[in-house]
Amino acid sequence: MSAPVQSLFITLKRSFAGTREHHVRILQGLGLRYRQQTVQQPNKEHVRGAINKVRHLLLVETDQQRAARLAAEAAAKAPRPPLVVRH
Repeated sequence: MSAPVQSLFITLKRSFAGTREHHVRILQGLGLRYRQQTVQQPNKEHVRGAINKVRHLLLVETDQQRAARLAAEAAAKAPRPPLVVRH
């Protein structure tokens, strides 16, 4: 059994342009100010409720999911061994 999720990483994927004022206030309450910004929030019921109202604008990851994604991105950027061609 996995450990309980302690925190959520929330990334704003869409801009505030054309967004309802109520949704903008929810996003600002979560600590988001600009596009592609990521904030860390506790995994509490009121935070999950706010996320649920504006989920079409967000990317939400748990701490384990974020660590796995960052490790995969680092592995993709890592230098590869040189290609040796023998004739």
